[in-house]
Amino acid sequence: MSEERPPNARPARLGKAKGVIVRPMIDWFTSTFGQRGLEELAAAIDPRWATELVLDGPALGIAPGGWYDERLASEIAARIIAIASTRMTEAEALHAIGTVTVDRSLGRISRAVVEWFASPDTAAISAQLSWRLFHSTGWISASVAGSAMHAVGIWGAHGEKWCAVVGACSVRVLELTGLEDVRIDRHTCSGGARSCEMTVRWSSR
Repeated sequence: MSEERPPNARPARLGKAKGVIVRPMIDWFTSTFGQRGLEELAAAIDPRWATELVLDGPALGIAPGGWYDERLASEIAARIIAIASTRMTEAEALHAIGTVTVDRSLGRISRAVVEWFASPDTAAISAQLSWRLFHSTGWISASVAGSAMHAVGIWGAHGEKWCAVVGACSVRVLELTGLEDVRIDRHTCSGGARSCEMTVRWSSR
């Protein structure tokens, strides 16, 4: 997130997210709420996405190596969080999704590197590079001041809950650096019309 915003830069209106960050939230939902929960989720998905998914298949047919419309990822996130929030708090659901998404996408070796060597500053510096591994459009920039990180970015059309999942992933990355009590202090989502912003805070050491 150290990369400065290019002058007059605008991402393509529509972008894609890699399946490796979409599938984990479906797998978490299925492991938490079972096959009946997955069936409930499949039934809640907007029919316009039916041709993009395998509604009766594992993880709705989302493949880790595939690329999927950010709006589809947003639809899945919104439905998962809506259903999960009837049985736990939204904050609990987001934290669980952020944790499994980061842990799965990093893998054991990369996770160990983050745990041993990363800091909030290095997380901020590498954010744009990390972003482009998993999203086809957009830019993101961040800075650390004291016990807080402020991030701003703009990307293709997306939903508020999918944006919140991105925030939850940021929380998990910072937790892996050894920080405690990491939480989203402020988060504003524009849906892709303009910049989205968030501030993440943690307990001082």
